Amino acid sequence: MTKIGIIGGTFNPIHIAHLAIAEQFYDQMNLDHCYFVPTFRSPFKIESDAKEVSPDHRLKMVELALGNNPHFKIDNYEIINKGISYSFLTIEYFKNKFPDAKLYFLIGQDQANHFHKWKNWELICQLTQLTIAKRIDENSFPTEEREQITQKLTVDEKKPIWIDNTNMEVSSSEIRHRFKEKKSTNYLLPDKVYDYIKEHSLYL
Repeated sequence: MTKIGIIGGTFNPIHIAHLAIAEQFYDQMNLDHCYFVPTFRSPFKIESDAKEVSPDHRLKMVELALGNNPHFKIDNYEIINKGISYSFLTIEYFKNKFPDAKLYFLIGQDQANHFHKWKNWELICQLTQLTIAKRIDENSFPTEEREQITQKLTVDEKKPIWIDNTNMEVSSSEIRHRFKEKKSTNYLLPDKVYDYIKEHSLYL
């Protein structure tokens, strides 16, 4: 059975931690392909400090970041649809696109904490294997907290899977701030993404 991974996000901008975690997601879940799906408008994020970087710019940065990696792909479903990007609709789209595949949906630990507030979250858990990436060091993450999240997001006896990912203290908001303050972003972004940001004067 084909195994398809799905990673949604604003990617404003996409950075090295996104790529590293996606690679570990791909390896540990033994995926055939991993799809990045940039949002048009997140129902949770209001990024006033980002100067409303357009979806087209964010899409292009993801394309540049993925490069020639044969198992990374991009899908512009949410950007084409416009409006608020609800993940359950994206999952239904992938289910129709790959009816015989097993779907894996990756979220971060911070998202997992409030995933039960997402629209139709239980449907997402039913249609996919929910997979969670840690956002803090294992030693700072109590076993009890992890178990509470696992139990809360278990649907029809199907538990989420935690991947053993590298913890990287990199965030898109930090990178936007560093551009605005004219500070170095060396080693935080793929070179082509950095060049694109500078060429189009984004985040300045």
